[in-house]
Amino acid sequence: MILLIACLLSPGVNADLADLLGGTSAVLRPEQAFAPQLVTGADGRLAVQFRIAPGHYLYRDRLQVTDARGAPLRPQLPPGDVYDDPESGPVAVLRGDQTLHLDIPAQAGATIGLRYQGCAQGRLCYAPISLRLSLPE
Repeated sequence: MILLIACLLSPGVNADLADLLGGTSAVLRPEQAFAPQLVTGADGRLAVQFRIAPGHYLYRDRLQVTDARGAPLRPQLPPGDVYDDPESGPVAVLRGDQTLHLDIPAQAGATIGLRYQGCAQGRLCYAPISLRLSLPE
């Protein structure tokens, strides 16, 4: 028990614990790392904009979009970059500002479901994130 307490109080472990608990960590919360927003595209249709923070990426093939009833939609996805993921091997990822175009007319209050997963490169991968996005009324 004393050994465990001594280990937890050592500077390196203590810093790691602070990072894990949100103390001095540079790891962003998912909503900061990916910042999805439902918008009206230039063509008058719905689009999802991601502002992916530097050093972060989204798995292209783990993006799922549904309509308000939960039926799957097929967004037009950018091709992405090939990344040699240590867990999955070569995968397509999205970085920077990205837009997913949907074949749905934009209407006030329109709602979609969105599921995605991404990582902070070399640090951690976030659990899959599911949320609903709506255009303002």
